[in-house]
Amino acid sequence: MIFMYLYDLPNATTGFDNVLVELVSTVPEFIPLSLMFVFFVVLLGGISRQKARSGTADYSLWAVVASISTLLVALILSIASGLMNVVWLSVVIVVAIFSSIWFFLDRKSSEV
Repeated sequence: MIFMYLYDLPNATTGFDNVLVELVSTVPEFIPLSLMFVFFVVLLGGISRQKARSGTADYSLWAVVASISTLLVALILSIASGLMNVVWLSVVIVVAIFSSIWFFLDRKSSEV
């Protein structure tokens, strides 16, 4: 019997980074969607926990925390060749810069 394979199994003998590179070459939206997932999990999780604890939430603070955590994940992904696109990395850096600007402009002069 002749079997026709629709999917080639990735070669995992050289390391997990090659499996991720093959995954990104097959599904190019995987990395930006996973970065958005990290950003929104940290942002919405932090806001909801702070609202549950104190009744109010500091949105600019959690935007900075979420953007920095996303930036760290993006920098780790940029180590292996073929995982991170330069455009995605620059978008993450711009979001981190704008959320930091929002955070510092949101504060009163007595709070900084």
